[in-house]
Amino acid sequence: MQLLGRKKKNWKLIIVGVILLLSGCAKSAEEVGATSGDKSNLPVTVEALVEHAEYCESIYDNGGTEVNNLSYEVKTNGGITIIVIRGTDNTANVLSDIDIRMIKDDVLDIYLHKGFRDASTTIIQEVDKYYQLEHTVHVTGHSLGGAIAQIIGMWLHKRGYNVQVFSYGSPKVSSQVLSGGQPTHWRVVRRSDPVTFSPTYPYLHTGVFVDSQTLDWGPDNDNGLISETDGLDHSISKYVETLKKQL
Repeated sequence: MQLLGRKKKNWKLIIVGVILLLSGCAKSAEEVGATSGDKSNLPVTVEALVEHAEYCESIYDNGGTEVNNLSYEVKTNGGITIIVIRGTDNTANVLSDIDIRMIKDDVLDIYLHKGFRDASTTIIQEVDKYYQLEHTVHVTGHSLGGAIAQIIGMWLHKRGYNVQVFSYGSPKVSSQVLSGGQPTHWRVVRRSDPVTFSPTYPYLHTGVFVDSQTLDWGPDNDNGLISETDGLDHSISKYVETLKKQL
């Protein structure tokens, strides 16, 4: 959810209030088998984290391809297909965010956040219709876009693609971990970002937690205390700025 959008600041601040009401302070589940560390042994390059964050920032400005109030881009770089999904930018997106009912996904055989799954279905149908993907696919998004990126990443992983997901300030999408292995997921957060706390239990985070401010990483997905959060820190611009300082 791009809370610092240039044109729609007032209602986007209201979004943060809704998220805070839906959120809790419970710790996220640890990803089985994950290791941990700091910048010295980060298993993904800082350049890659910055690059994908900039893709997420750019789509707010250039709009991407619009479909049912959602927006996405598909590009190819060095034999890799990159799917970029915009975060919340209109009222319809807000309705997707707050539809926290769970629905069984027959492809993944897990329960997903209904609003995020419905939005993901819209995007993947467009991608399937108009694009031929490389074997290696990176899916990236900020906030709502990060949630959609996770679900699409799992679907493509199930199809046999070599998938990496880069999410920034993403909410949780499921109460379960995908059986048979997850796609590689770099879950980049700012500890003061309130959106990453939502929805509350039984939803959980998956993927490798990466603190954008310190580059500490691993299975410790506890963002801290929601009382110490600031809605303005959810902006993708803040993520880009913070990560660039680590270069």
